[in-house]
Amino acid sequence: SEEYQDIGSDISGTDYDVAHVKWGGNWRMPTEEEFEELAKKCSWNGTEINGVKGKLVTGPNGNSIFLPCTEMPSSADSTAATSIYGIYWSATLGIPRAYAVCLLFIYNDIVSGDRCWNARRDIGLVVRPVMD
Repeated sequence: SEEYQDIGSDISGTDYDVAHVKWGGNWRMPTEEEFEELAKKCSWNGTEINGVKGKLVTGPNGNSIFLPCTEMPSSADSTAATSIYGIYWSATLGIPRAYAVCLLFIYNDIVSGDRCWNARRDIGLVVRPVMD
């Protein structure tokens, strides 16, 4: 049996939020709701910027962000994983409680490829900070 400290179901903007602690100010980790909004309301297009593969995510207002592909921590072949997957932490606790909600995409997915997913909290994933 594994034990986890109860730090609440959403750490965005708290002392447990790595983006908030490291960058300060209004920087914080995104929430599950914000990832859901990206997944459902934005267009996702695989692209390459300065030799880095990722997804250009464009909102209904025309603003966009680039999310680079990231390494999957459990992948045996990190080179292949880095070239096609993107996975980012949210600040929201997952189910079961040993997990947190993540945003996952596949670079060459013919569908939009953007989805929320749960990953164990004890693995290292990338954080894409947001600001209020």
